[in-house]
Amino acid sequence: MTNPRHAVKQAHERYQVRLLLQTLNARHRSSYEVISEPEPPDAVIKSKRTVSWVEVVTVYLNTDFAKDVNSFATEGEAHHSTSGKLIVAPDEQFSQNFVSVVRAKLEKKTYEKYRDLFGPGYLIVSIQNPFFGDDLFLMIGEHWQRSRINDLGCFRSIYLTYRQELGYRVRRWTPPRNQH
Repeated sequence: MTNPRHAVKQAHERYQVRLLLQTLNARHRSSYEVISEPEPPDAVIKSKRTVSWVEVVTVYLNTDFAKDVNSFATEGEAHHSTSGKLIVAPDEQFSQNFVSVVRAKLEKKTYEKYRDLFGPGYLIVSIQNPFFGDDLFLMIGEHWQRSRINDLGCFRSIYLTYRQELGYRVRRWTPPRNQH
C-alpha cells in the first residue's frame, strides 16, 4: 500500500515536471518527455538529441502553511488548518525559507552522480505561498547575497513555478551573484 503523503508528493512533482517540459518544449522547440522516475532524481527526461534530469523542491510560506496544505491534500489525514492564525513578516519568512531550501539542493552531494552521468540537470522550485508576488524577488535576492552557498554545479538552471491568475507561471531564475 502506498503512503498517502507520498502519493500527494509524487503527484505534485509530476505536475511540476510537466509544467517544465511544456515550457522547455515551447520555448526551445524541443520534444522532451519523461523516460523514468528513479527518485532521485524526480525525472529523467529525453528529447530527440539529449537526456537530462529534473529535481523538484517545494518552498512554502512557512512550516505551518506546509502542514496546512499537505494535510488538506492527504486522504485520511487530519487537516492542520492555519485559518485565522496571525502571520508575522510573511515576506521575510518566505525569503529565508526559499534561500535555505534552494541552498540545500545546490549543495547536495548525492546529485553529483546524476550530473556526472547526464550533465547538469534542471531544478524546479515550486512556490507555495498565498502572498507571493514578483515584488518578493528583491527580498529573496538580498537574502541570497548574504548567504554562503557552495553550489556544486549539479543544475544547469533553476525554474520557479508559482500560481498566477488561473494557472501556474514557469519562470527561469538566475540567482544574484553572491557577495561572499
